Amino acid sequence: MIIGASPPDPFVYMATGTGAGAESTASTALENENTQYGAQRAQATVSYVSLGISQWSILYAFTGPVTIRELGIFNASVGGDMFLRHVLSENKNYSDGESVEITITNTNTRVTSI
Repeated sequence: MIIGASPPDPFVYMATGTGAGAESTASTALENENTQYGAQRAQATVSYVSLGISQWSILYAFTGPVTIRELGIFNASVGGDMFLRHVLSENKNYSDGESVEITITNTNTRVTSI
């Protein structure tokens, strides 16, 4: 426990969606999360590259037409808390039988003085 609160579950799930709205610190979910054709939320491989740098990687294999415009990292396979959301500059379209490996790298910096 940290200051009377339990820590959140680990952020190990990647989700894709079609939302194109601007990224915002107020966002708590993807705008339009993909839920079919192999593009649904799934557990990613998480690695810690070095101090303050984390990566999430996943291979999506599609079984139907899929459009990806936004990506998110969550701490649950359904619902849960969102750690980050990223919006791509354009739609990425995929067809049945195609696949894509997605890697998200997040870098945090330490504040040394205020």
